[in-house]
Amino acid sequence: MVDEQEYLWEMLEDIWPTEGKIQQTLIEELEEIEVKRIQLALDQTNHNKTHASRELGIGRTLLIHKCKKYGLVA
Repeated sequence: MVDEQEYLWEMLEDIWPTEGKIQQTLIEELEEIEVKRIQLALDQTNHNKTHASRELGIGRTLLIHKCKKYGLVA
């Protein structure tokens, strides 16, 4: 059981390293994830905002707003 817990903590450290990294606020971290997810959806849909917004589960207008907010080319 201890080995399994240590393994899981090591995996978590690989995903979200804490050493040597400036800690972000939760909002900053969520925005970073949101930007990556939006960019991925846009790339997968050849920058078709309608299809990307459907994939993300948000409205097209909201997607356009977020693209402007984060400076993403859509």
